[in-house]
Amino acid sequence: MEVYVGNAFWLGILGAIFGILAVVLAVQLGGMSEAFNAIGGSQPYVNAAGTALIFSLVGIAGGVLENSKILGAGLMIIAALGDILSISLLSALGLAQYLVGLMPLAVLISISLFAVLTFVLFLLGGILILTKARDAQ
Repeated sequence: MEVYVGNAFWLGILGAIFGILAVVLAVQLGGMSEAFNAIGGSQPYVNAAGTALIFSLVGIAGGVLENSKILGAGLMIIAALGDILSISLLSALGLAQYLVGLMPLAVLISISLFAVLTFVLFLLGGILILTKARDAQ
């Protein structure tokens, strides 16, 4: 049995890297929120960051399972949707802190940028796996 490592695997790895970078920024935002005694503290950031981390790991698993076509594509598409939702929640929380002057705009933009890159890479990987599955039949 041959194991094929293709483009979907690398898209999954790269998407997970951007997702994990967004998680690191989110945890830093939670620390800033806790330091300035913001309402709610760091707990919403930690919850959303944990969810984004789980979906980033699911995206890696989808890229690794690209040889089992439907499962790999499904995992990557689920990871794309889950990551964009959880990181968008982080961006919304960050926007509230930006508006009250607790957070720099660059941090908010970088979290949103990482969310979009993660979503696009995971979605492209899932679509690539599905198109290869259709071509193989």
